[in-house]
Amino acid sequence: MQANGPLLHASEVTLVYQGKRGDITALEDLSLEVQDGEFVSVLGPSGCGKSTFLKIAAGLVPPSKGRVELAGKVIEKPSPEVGVVFQKANLLPWKTVLENVLVAARSLGLDMAAARKTADEYLALVGLETFAANYPNELSGGMQQRVGLVRGLVHDPSVLLMDEPFAALDAMTREQMTLELQKLWMTTEKSVLFITHSIPEAVFLSDRIVVLSERPGSVVMDLPVTLPRPRSFETLSEKAFNDICNRLRAHFSSFMAGG
Repeated sequence: MQANGPLLHASEVTLVYQGKRGDITALEDLSLEVQDGEFVSVLGPSGCGKSTFLKIAAGLVPPSKGRVELAGKVIEKPSPEVGVVFQKANLLPWKTVLENVLVAARSLGLDMAAARKTADEYLALVGLETFAANYPNELSGGMQQRVGLVRGLVHDPSVLLMDEPFAALDAMTREQMTLELQKLWMTTEKSVLFITHSIPEAVFLSDRIVVLSERPGSVVMDLPVTLPRPRSFETLSEKAFNDICNRLRAHFSSFMAGG
């Protein structure tokens, strides 16, 4: 899917929902863009609406005002052009790894022979080609998330939305998964919108980082990350990397201090 402008474009998105004590504004006039092939992370304080925005972009929740467009078309419902990876892989325990990967392709009525070939290629890319016949309870947490990544990509969406996909993993596995994701992204050249609470994770993975305010969430910073790729564990100790991390930490420290 090609677009003359940005591939994903959110324009003045506002979401108001009914709480026990009245209306709650989760997002207010949030606007951002993701270009074709770009990796954009979203950072913000807890409760600022990051995950809520991702659900709107996935077509799972309608905004109260504004719109999100994919290649110029308003997203109003889930679309095969949008892949989603959540915090938990949520694999079906009675299906094998390969069968879990093919769930979306089957539900979309895609050519299953072609989908299986793509699934095999992606599973090999994330090092799971020998686990295609295994069941989820035979996999580690990191391996399950790799399956979730492949499932989100196997139907060839234009954009991949990721909602803190590594948050439940231990620190070492999480670091390894950032490398896996970078490799997968550089190979597939997909557009990615990545929600995270981790500043180093965002800096390591991103072309740009969008920072949201406290609730109601709106964009308060749009920070380019121009570190060369591919990035490695050595990148984490480089001055340029830490300068960006420190700039973001200073922003959130100021926010926490009320300044």
